[in-house]
Amino acid sequence: MKKLFLFILSIFILSITSTYAQNKPSVATSRKDFLRGLNKFSEDTCFVQVDRKYTYQQAPNNYLNRQVYEAFKKMWEAAKQDGVKLVILSNARTFWVQRIVWNRRWDESTWAAGPGRLKSLLKYSAVPGASRHHWGTEVDLNSKSFDYWRSSTGKKAHQWLTENGPKFGFYQPYSAKGGPGSGLREFGHEEEKWHWSYYPLASKFMKEYVNLITEEDIKGFAGDKYISGLDIINTYVLGVATEPNAL
Repeated sequence: MKKLFLFILSIFILSITSTYAQNKPSVATSRKDFLRGLNKFSEDTCFVQVDRKYTYQQAPNNYLNRQVYEAFKKMWEAAKQDGVKLVILSNARTFWVQRIVWNRRWDESTWAAGPGRLKSLLKYSAVPGASRHHWGTEVDLNSKSFDYWRSSTGKKAHQWLTENGPKFGFYQPYSAKGGPGSGLREFGHEEEKWHWSYYPLASKFMKEYVNLITEEDIKGFAGDKYISGLDIINTYVLGVATEPNAL
């Protein structure tokens, strides 16, 4: 009886270990894995931890691509000289972190479960596996409060970023939206004045994403069965502002 119990226990432990090994973050073994955020930034030499001087985030959520980090530090210093404070609220995010955020918002939504709920969340959230934050090229700055960006401090920060960000490679991918003929973005996530992207790398990764990722690759989160028909890649991944003139 004791031997049988030990045998069953060993099988149970082996099953748990196997499941953990299959789901824990690791260094991406393919470009598709990297582009979908299936990566452990602490083990990827292309990523580096952001110093507490620049972000509120702590390990393991304080990583950026090394090249992006160097560019951001220069922009941060220039902003400081002009009396503008920049603080990173969100850095690189793995698929798993994005899934936690997404699933929580899905559960908290008052919309009936279905395509409508998915589309409502897509206004300000990317589905796991389709977030630019996976690439380590994106930063959310200062505040995600609309009131902040309407304040004099927020307006000053946004104006400075708009005028100077491109000098360091950064631009606002989710710019203002408008209808046909407006000259503004017509589709994609809603405007996010806090979200800034390092264009030199992000533009390359976006092209890779479109070439390598299909809708079948976007799965593993609450509501994923409803993405069919929403054209996630063309509408949201590609639904970003064009290259800034300064770049």
